[in-house]
Amino acid sequence: MKKLFALLLSLAMALSLAVPAFAAPAPVDGAYTVDGEPVPTYTPGDAIPISGIIGGADGPTVIIPSEPTDVNAFKTALGGVPGQIGVMVNGVYVKFPDAAPEVAGGRTMVPVRPIVEALEGKANMADGKVICEANGVRLTFTPGSSEVLTEYTGGERPGDGQLFPMDCAPYIKGGRTYVPVRFLGEILGYEVGWDGEFQTAVLLDQDALAAEIDKDFTILNKVQANQGVAIEEGKNYQADVKGNLTVTAFDTINGNKTYTANLTAKQIFNTEAASAQMSLKLSDNVKDELVKLLISANAPEGDTAAVSEQVGLLLDGLEDMELILTRKGLGWFRMACLDELAGVDNVWLGLDLGAELSEMAFAQTGETTVGSALTAVLDKNSVISVAALDATVKMMATLYGDDTFTTAGGVSTRTIGVDDLMALYEGMGLEAGDLEEAKAAFKEYQITMKVDNKGKVDVTCTVETAAQAGVPAVKLTMDAKQDAGNATLNMSLHIANLCEGKLTLTQTWGTTTDTPEDQPPEGSNVVEAGALLNP
Repeated sequence: MKKLFALLLSLAMALSLAVPAFAAPAPVDGAYTVDGEPVPTYTPGDAIPISGIIGGADGPTVIIPSEPTDVNAFKTALGGVPGQIGVMVNGVYVKFPDAAPEVAGGRTMVPVRPIVEALEGKANMADGKVICEANGVRLTFTPGSSEVLTEYTGGERPGDGQLFPMDCAPYIKGGRTYVPVRFLGEILGYEVGWDGEFQTAVLLDQDALAAEIDKDFTILNKVQANQGVAIEEGKNYQADVKGNLTVTAFDTINGNKTYTANLTAKQIFNTEAASAQMSLKLSDNVKDELVKLLISANAPEGDTAAVSEQVGLLLDGLEDMELILTRKGLGWFRMACLDELAGVDNVWLGLDLGAELSEMAFAQTGETTVGSALTAVLDKNSVISVAALDATVKMMATLYGDDTFTTAGGVSTRTIGVDDLMALYEGMGLEAGDLEEAKAAFKEYQITMKVDNKGKVDVTCTVETAAQAGVPAVKLTMDAKQDAGNATLNMSLHIANLCEGKLTLTQTWGTTTDTPEDQPPEGSNVVEAGALLNP
């Protein structure tokens, strides 16, 4: 199993280097190290010993399981205090040395000096008032008063010098002044959430977090900025995608079988709307196999004819699909089988995607960086989500950080060989014997990424393994290029005595005189997703 895991991780690394799109990777349970000592794998449901997740002053260095059961141990390891209201700022628990946060009147109240200093500001007492300065804002609190004087020291802004109301008043207790953490955090520019399981207020400054992360990923951010042409107001653009997948299954008795899938897509978009026409054509034998699979899962002893008809209708519908999306968050999707499902013609499935997701979809390509992509998926109401960011960034830096590239003649090159791979395995806790066995499995391993000054990227990859007990020999080759929205990917995979496959993808784009649709055609029948799927 460890050999198979090593192989799969190697292939995943190759694929991830070939596709420089920076959605945050999903956490993976595995064995990692803390200060050079291996940490065992934990799975949801295990109680987590403190020693297994302490990562030192810089935060946790292990991937965090999604559902720890020992919250107190986990909270302690991250720097919080069990049984005490906590405050986490950008992934770090705030230390309250002589007065603890508390809940009063349904609001989380915190000692003002420690929290302001954690926000890189300062707090002083003068004439019975508390004056706090942080992030270009000066706040003057008066204990017992629910109004705060707000002054913007970093430049003129609306409301400068005005009194703002709070829904609770600061107070003095034990010689310490308590203020409402939500009001304080939000007026200083932080997102504020609450994790009830950890009894922790979570303050996030995503821009600051992203900027700190991006310091170590300037080369990859060049690639990201070069993914597409700059989208200008008032102009329309067209992107065309073509793809072909061919898989041959080896069968020495009955003869080999070849399966194909062909994708074509045409997207027209501007700053306010996007519409796309898509077609995925599957060979007949692919459809037959999918029908058999779905019948086995849904009607093993029932009406197979009905299931076959429905599945066939769905697969045929993949050959003619349309999608419309607006910046306001409204979307519509159409495929032929929706007409049959709804019992009327020209059906479009209505989708409310929400403004936040829609804004991300229409963001300028160059505006998305490694840091902004990783922080965009943080859950401000989850201590685990925020704490896991540090571990994710460290893992990415090991693979893609600036200091892993060598720059010469205006081209930055990152080459990963088998020794680099073994170093990664060692850092994940594989023992010496397993490392030797994993290394012996590779006949060839090299991934090379080249990035020029403009962000044009070329990735080549060759991974070949020898046959091992229970694991067949595998050879993967790949060549991927990307430049200003134009991209190509050619990949082949051969698994001895099992199958071989070839994948090609191309994308081209530029300006067009056509305009995108911003709503379904007149006379269409728009059906909400919930009503269609749950009549």
